[in-house]
Amino acid sequence: MKNKHLTLSDRNDIQIGIEQLKPFSAIAAKLGKDPSEVRRNRVIKENSSTANCEACPLLKKAPYVCNACPKKRSNCGY
Repeated sequence: MKNKHLTLSDRNDIQIGIEQLKPFSAIAAKLGKDPSEVRRNRVIKENSSTANCEACPLLKKAPYVCNACPKKRSNCGY
């Protein structure tokens, strides 16, 4: 049976790849997954505590994360 779910190790590899500005296709090739699977698993899952918050504009373009944002840990308002 094919491994359908991403493991914690896979998710860590995605995070590291995104931090290193690697394209989704390169990250996916390393994991043996489709690039769309990598892209789908890089987003923040919104919950009730963030329902009224506006998403950071950096999340709207590649690499779809705000890891390098200086406001990341200072309650940037997004």
